[in-house]
Amino acid sequence: MVFLSFNTAITPADDICGELDDADDGEEVPSTLRLRHKWVIWKQLMSTGTKAMAYGESTKQIATCETVEEFWRTWDRLPQPSELLTKRMVLNVADGFHIVDALMVFREGVLPQWEDVANADGGHFQFQLKASLGKGQIDEYWNNLILGIIGGCIDPVDMITGVRLVDKLGAGRSNSTGNIRVEVWFNDIKRHKAVQTLQRNIERCLATKTLEGRIGLVPKAELKNHKLTRHQ
Repeated sequence: MVFLSFNTAITPADDICGELDDADDGEEVPSTLRLRHKWVIWKQLMSTGTKAMAYGESTKQIATCETVEEFWRTWDRLPQPSELLTKRMVLNVADGFHIVDALMVFREGVLPQWEDVANADGGHFQFQLKASLGKGQIDEYWNNLILGIIGGCIDPVDMITGVRLVDKLGAGRSNSTGNIRVEVWFNDIKRHKAVQTLQRNIERCLATKTLEGRIGLVPKAELKNHKLTRHQ
């Protein structure tokens, strides 16, 4: 079984790229491929020592991307979830090294906070990914989701504001009873039919076996209302 993972220890790069088609279809390819939205990539730093950081202070922008090329240049430098099963993410910031609790991708102008006006009346779909799923499957769920969101392929596309990958594995890493949590944030929880459609399409997106051309095991999402939720 081949998984869509950009961790070459799991899936060799040649298995993802395949062979390029050299046929000329007569269409001119733009030099720059713009995304539907500009996206900001954030990291959430874990508090260290005795001083706790407020959530807003712990979130740091690390990159922006508004073209396909910018996205891939950034994504290539970021860890895959499978790497969290053996080590924590670490970021070197102005005051030293910090452990990273979460990696986040949000539309430009939207803060990765439930209080933000774009998120306050919304919610998120949550997936708890246990280490027992396997490194390849966890990576594939995450990459499917990111590519679907960045590419504007998950309807209703106007609802999604961002996504979080949260490290909840604990000290044991791959032997931990914790999990890697994936959250897809959206803007209006009162659009009941649209929310149901969004959940169904997100679940199907995660389950797509991109490199095999089929649908695999469909994970079920847990719905969270931001009016009733605090950051974790």
